[in-house]
Amino acid sequence: MKNVIISTLFFLLLSASYGRAADSTRQFNGSGEVTSVDPVYSQITISHGAIKGFAQEGATEFYVADAASLKGVAKGDLVDFELTDTKGDVKINKVTKTGVAPQKEDGMPIGQAVRDTLQGTGEVLGAVTSPIPPVSEAFHGAMNSTADAADPKIENGELKQKARF
Repeated sequence: MKNVIISTLFFLLLSASYGRAADSTRQFNGSGEVTSVDPVYSQITISHGAIKGFAQEGATEFYVADAASLKGVAKGDLVDFELTDTKGDVKINKVTKTGVAPQKEDGMPIGQAVRDTLQGTGEVLGAVTSPIPPVSEAFHGAMNSTADAADPKIENGELKQKARF
């Protein structure tokens, strides 16, 4: 009788711990675009939508349970994936390629680039030249200050010397 009670208690404890382990494992499904794949380290980065109960929209780097599941998956592929969170250890169990993301333009159209360059150049030139007075004003100002500093004076086209005593 005593052995039956001990066996029953042991069974209950074992089943309770198994139930807690099962409760700590959660499964999630998501979809998104692959931004990088690293089969050497069994990692994949996916730009995904919100994963209910797990993560908000964003890009996340995941480990995969089996590096072979990354075969045939490349940057720019659209994928559906299943992941498991076991006590904070998150791994993707399955990756399914569903398509290829549309090509994105990395640069800007040439017309817009030329327009922006010309507009920027005009603004720079305007800022550089605006404080500079016209050449004729600068020249006359320099001549007048030079003439005032010299000993001989030119007045009405005649050279006049200061008398020295």
